Amino acid sequence: MNLRNLSLRVATDAPPVEGPRVVWRSSRETTRGTQEALGACDVKSYQAAVVTSEKLIGDNNLRAIGFLEMGLRLSKAVCLVEVSGFGSGTGFIVAPGLVLTNNHVLPTLDLAKRARMRFNYEEDLNGRLKPSQYFLGDATSFFVTNATLDYSVVAVRGFPELQYGVIPISPVVVPSLGARVNIIQHPSAGPKQIAMVDNEVEYVDDMIAQYLTDTLPGSSGAPVFDDDWHLVALHHSGGWLASPSDNSTHFRNEGILRGAILKDLASRGLARGV
Repeated sequence: MNLRNLSLRVATDAPPVEGPRVVWRSSRETTRGTQEALGACDVKSYQAAVVTSEKLIGDNNLRAIGFLEMGLRLSKAVCLVEVSGFGSGTGFIVAPGLVLTNNHVLPTLDLAKRARMRFNYEEDLNGRLKPSQYFLGDATSFFVTNATLDYSVVAVRGFPELQYGVIPISPVVVPSLGARVNIIQHPSAGPKQIAMVDNEVEYVDDMIAQYLTDTLPGSSGAPVFDDDWHLVALHHSGGWLASPSDNSTHFRNEGILRGAILKDLASRGLARGV
């Protein structure tokens, strides 16, 4: 049997209530039928008609399939950071044995000692939770924090990077105005999600970026990526925020640029290897 010429006709035993039966045909048959319907035997004219009927609407939203694969790969290093009796946020592995999150998620050494990181806390294709894994913080070994830049880096026991990988914090990439930024996060301390639409950068300077990408409480400490999956910022707040350029207020979300964090770590002699 020549599969190219195979037609699969779908029908039920009962007569249809209205309309014709659904008919699937091969691409060759469909093309021939369309040409006949157009009364055109000139293949070049037909192909030209098809090409001119496809348009980009506004911005180019096309992405290579590899875009999804890279996002999934990096998402493995994102975790839920839990502190019993205090709260939770999002964090991610930035170097072997080190997790980055917000200062307001882990503000003190005492709280950092009580932290645990939940990895693979996400749903499968059927909406069922995957098996997740906890790793305990090891703040006694390493803990550094900066309230002004709202970041904390804490050591983690158990080598989670061997299973979940690393999101490198260097080199520095600064997002431009109008660029799109995607955030992988644990909103409301729930399973991992991603925000990647309506996500334009509205303001950027040497320390912060403000953007329209959606977040919720619990998203604090999430990685902010550009459309090439470079880490550009550490998400930390949202709401009616002042634009430092003119003190006007806008309903936006905000992240600390990774360049500002790296500069602070370097001033402490800690940026090497992060």
